[in-house]
Amino acid sequence: MQLKWKQKDFNADLDFILFHQRDDTPSWWRKQLFNAYPELNYEHAWGLVQEQRFKYIAEQMKIQAKKRKEIINNSIKTFQRNWDVQIADKLNAAYASAFDNDCTDILNDMVANVGLNPICPRDIKSHGFDIYHYFDTQYAIQAALHEITHFVWFYFWQKQFHDDPSEYDFPQIKWLLSELVVETINRNSKINELAEAPQYIAYSYFYDMDIGGEYVFDTLTHLYLERRDIYDFMETSFDWIKSNEPELRKKIAEAEK
Repeated sequence: MQLKWKQKDFNADLDFILFHQRDDTPSWWRKQLFNAYPELNYEHAWGLVQEQRFKYIAEQMKIQAKKRKEIINNSIKTFQRNWDVQIADKLNAAYASAFDNDCTDILNDMVANVGLNPICPRDIKSHGFDIYHYFDTQYAIQAALHEITHFVWFYFWQKQFHDDPSEYDFPQIKWLLSELVVETINRNSKINELAEAPQYIAYSYFYDMDIGGEYVFDTLTHLYLERRDIYDFMETSFDWIKSNEPELRKKIAEAEK
């Protein structure tokens, strides 16, 4: 597995920034941008109709792109340098152990796109994901490992189930499961030894969310550590989330209000 760090195209960056500023966006999501950029006025933006809000945010992000050009370039160099020194040579072995499969010749085309968006989407098909330029270096590395685990999870999932990759995107249940199992795998395998883990890397509200009186990560950790192999964990975790999907989605909706 190999990862290259590069700059995110501004227009593509802006498209996804605006995606989370639509009228129907839950406040938990839309506030992420304004928390990252205090120069933007949340009350003003959300007092506008959507078209005018998009125009206001686009103008402000153009200013930020120009203002932060050198910071972004330096971040890319720093992230790549630290990744090469700290992670690159250890990546295949850590993932082989975590996924019970050889990972040497898979996912050699992964790209970390460093840009302005504090929300970091991924593209399962292209093996690319976004990284916010202002992340601390170790957090950026952990965020990259989080996204890589998504790619590896769906690589072996597809080999096992031969299903439609369109089912791996938001808001499908297989996407939701991956958001939970990635944290579970990374914290309970040799991937955790690659970089210091922050308090949160998955959605923050997952960490104290319980289903059936037990924290979701405790439940999934037990299933992962007791697995026969990664495919067994895929099946048992999928059975669990199918059984608990209504309660899980209700709690997520409440957390994102």
